[in-house]
Amino acid sequence: MMFETLAERRPPHGATAERALCALVDEHLFTQDAAEEPDEAHLAALRAYLPVDLQDGVAIVLYQPGEKRLLVVRSTRGFEENLVSALAAVRRHSRFGAFDPARGARVQIDFFRFTETGLALDRLSDSALDETRFEYGVDGLRLRAGGKSHYFLPGDGYVRSVQTITDVAAHLRRLAGKDAKAIEGVDRIRSESVISFGRRWLPLYRGHPSIGAIADSDVEAICALSIGHIVGQFRADDRFLYYYDAAKDSARDHQHPKRDPVNDPYYNELRHCGGIIALLLWHQAHPDPALIRVARRAIDFVERISVAYTTPDGRAARYLYYNRKAKLGGTGLALYSLAMFERVTGDSRYRALAHEFAEHLIAEVSETGEFRYYSIYLDRPIAWAENVNYFSFYYPGEALIGLATYLKWIGVADERREEFATKINAALRYLLFDRPVERASEYSSLPSDAWLMAAINELHDLAEFRDPAYADFVFGEARAMIAQMYDDGDAICPDYVGAFYYQYGDKPYPDGARCEGMVAALALAEKLGDQVRVDEIGAALVRTIHATIRLANTPESLYFAPNPEKAAGGVRFKMTRQWFRIDTIQHVICYYIRFLEVYRRQKALGFQFSRELAPAEGADVQAGAARIPSRAQG
Repeated sequence: MMFETLAERRPPHGATAERALCALVDEHLFTQDAAEEPDEAHLAALRAYLPVDLQDGVAIVLYQPGEKRLLVVRSTRGFEENLVSALAAVRRHSRFGAFDPARGARVQIDFFRFTETGLALDRLSDSALDETRFEYGVDGLRLRAGGKSHYFLPGDGYVRSVQTITDVAAHLRRLAGKDAKAIEGVDRIRSESVISFGRRWLPLYRGHPSIGAIADSDVEAICALSIGHIVGQFRADDRFLYYYDAAKDSARDHQHPKRDPVNDPYYNELRHCGGIIALLLWHQAHPDPALIRVARRAIDFVERISVAYTTPDGRAARYLYYNRKAKLGGTGLALYSLAMFERVTGDSRYRALAHEFAEHLIAEVSETGEFRYYSIYLDRPIAWAENVNYFSFYYPGEALIGLATYLKWIGVADERREEFATKINAALRYLLFDRPVERASEYSSLPSDAWLMAAINELHDLAEFRDPAYADFVFGEARAMIAQMYDDGDAICPDYVGAFYYQYGDKPYPDGARCEGMVAALALAEKLGDQVRVDEIGAALVRTIHATIRLANTPESLYFAPNPEKAAGGVRFKMTRQWFRIDTIQHVICYYIRFLEVYRRQKALGFQFSRELAPAEGADVQAGAARIPSRAQG
């Protein structure tokens, strides 16, 4: 590895240090008569736990919903003196009385060291692979100005939803105020950080409770928590909670900041359909009438925003029309959700609607096999001759997965089957062979068309679509994704493993959408009986789970949140960004659900993956780390 980092540590067995922390906090903070002198045995337990090089200073932070956090730092004395002084300073603070464990107060303690001094703040980099790299969420900074010290703790990247050194520098300069014009020094901080959770102390890494071994039941529990969020936040207008910023308790979308998040929130019909698909996938494995009630209301919204028309050859057709646009992908995912509804429930009430969506999609395939990406754009019909100006990389794959699942689970009249097959094959040939040449500039080192990979996997179940070139494409895309994934041997930090990158050194990019494409490749390899590929792709997906599960908001991880109940079950965009959307949840839990189906089936057949999830019972998990199942389900 090119960048030295702290590993995710395993606290000592017996939890002596954990008990010592509980006792110190109890005796010095949350008792009526706080002790003046700490118990020497407690200090000795902590001293034995902490490496000597992490005893430069102590930071104590208190969090509670509805309260601004309280921060105290001591770094001018020895370890014991710093700890005792910090505890006393917290107790004396004018706002301390507002914090109460019975009302959700949680305590974070950082034991830190200064690893470098005299840094040039403006020379620190987000991506360099040398001493100037600032590893967000792992590094912290102390800015000295005007005789005062201002701190950005390592975990503050997570707490404050920060992902760039520019954001960190701006925050520190705001803290320093006018003194920022004459900075006296900047020092890098690394810390061992823990957060209270009831009577437990959870180790933090990048601000998030450390993750130990992960069992398949842990993965399933995250899905249950996220489905609970989707259902619990479903709106009275039959839309999902589209976007949420857990750090600010706000639905103001960072991409649409001028939209009123209460009265006029931005919304997206494609991601709405993704929410329906997530509910139906979970219902298939865990039947629950409440999920179907929500799915039906969400489908009712889809029908309300659809427009019926008659094709030139006299067929009833329909497309989605929202935000003044009729997107190919919107109608594709609408059809996918209707086909899945019938497949999962056996209820054919939306069949006529599905037929109309399918007629629209098949009519949008040109003679060359290229789809028309928008039928209408900003209220204006788009002619075929203009299609080149309205390119969308993802919409064709979304249209094809809609058509694939429609043919599999609903079906078209026999006399139309050949026409559908001809046009779908033409579209596939265009996407696999012509588009990469015509639109070469749209492609990057990291493949991204997961919808197309998923569509080909679904189409493989139908005899007309078993061209070996289609499977080769899917496996090639999966192999290219794996090549752009951090692994144990090259991960810059331990939690980079399983995350993607465009260029080595990039921030980790745990991406559920791409993983949906990879899990489609896994399912296709299983269908073909290709156990070498099953292992190659399945083992890589185990790695991705270790990365993406860190994006999941659990009760343990939401210590900073103004409204932790609303945030629980969200799946964030990035490691430290606190934003999430309905699709960031949907992509991750859908690939989890599909992966578990294949993984468990292969395990039942006795197949041993070269990289596996932990046993469900008795896994050797890091003490204090989030053992997700019981608490997530609670």
